[in-house]
Amino acid sequence: IWMTTTALCGDYRVCQAFLGAKIHDAKDPSESLGPMFRQVIGTLFTLMEQNEWYWRNIKESVAVETFGRDEFIEPEPIAVNLERMIEKFRFGVKQFVPLYRQIFSPECVKEIETARKLSVKRFSISLYAWILILYELAATFHSWKFNRMKLVEMMTPLYYGRVAAFINQTKKMSSWEAERLVEEQAVEFEENKDYLVSIWDKKKAESEEINHHLKRITI
Repeated sequence: IWMTTTALCGDYRVCQAFLGAKIHDAKDPSESLGPMFRQVIGTLFTLMEQNEWYWRNIKESVAVETFGRDEFIEPEPIAVNLERMIEKFRFGVKQFVPLYRQIFSPECVKEIETARKLSVKRFSISLYAWILILYELAATFHSWKFNRMKLVEMMTPLYYGRVAAFINQTKKMSSWEAERLVEEQAVEFEENKDYLVSIWDKKKAESEEINHHLKRITI
């Protein structure tokens, strides 16, 4: 994520090349995705701060030039322990819900607490709520100057929940159909970008107001 973002913000010419299938050591996401997610999301939020001047006024994405044979290759199957993933979500929500109520909007908190009560078969977290959760967390990360890694840590159970919801949503789809769904979700993130900018500015202003008040008290 660092290399891609740096290339985009550096105004380099960007393209993509089809290199065939990248074969990973297939692992159950309920066991292996947590550390990777924390690394990626922490890097992403830091890059958002550093490159705010670049991204905040961009309105839409555009396709880039592609080289090579652009054909879909079926990935290898991965066994997923869905029950364990949802259990990690539930345990994390129980642990962090007081913090969630402080930093997330009531709409997000309601979605999180509702999902916690759902059965495995009916488990779901809506895309719209997930967009709000990520945007509100990014804005909180930006406004906080201390204990930021705690924010990233408490996000991990919500990520497990969203992955579980995606698995439930796509379990009857082909891999190609699931890829199309991912693209459609990316468009939804774009279309709600105005909310990111507004909550980014709002939380920053609130943080500055609190800091100003604390300085007056100490003086």
